[in-house]
Amino acid sequence: MIDSITICSSSRFYGTAQRAEAALRALGMTVYTPRYDYNEQEVAVDESDKARLTHEFLAKIARSDAVFVVAAGGYAGVSVCIEVGFAAGQEKVVVFSEAPTEFALRALVDAVVPVDEIGERVRSVTRATASRQS
Repeated sequence: MIDSITICSSSRFYGTAQRAEAALRALGMTVYTPRYDYNEQEVAVDESDKARLTHEFLAKIARSDAVFVVAAGGYAGVSVCIEVGFAAGQEKVVVFSEAPTEFALRALVDAVVPVDEIGERVRSVTRATASRQS
């Protein structure tokens, strides 16, 4: 059962990520989020900021049972791809809001649950280990 989850999202989808956060918190889950105050659409993020934020965020994923990826139109972005790979390597459950366009990411997805359909079934998603062992 999933009790804690980290939301992964490109900064361009932070509004949707915040909706997902509210829905997941309403289920009583512990929810870790991106640093919304570092929205790269609004503030300049230099290399040292990005390195620090990346390490902080990977630590959030390590504390979680799962990640929920906000992938509008299937887009993930480079940082989110790294986060998903880290989560999968840590044997975390990987849930996407939409099927990713990147084929390599599709191999790591355990479930697709649209943001507007977040509910109790998110808690019961399990790792699709059989498909990952080939």
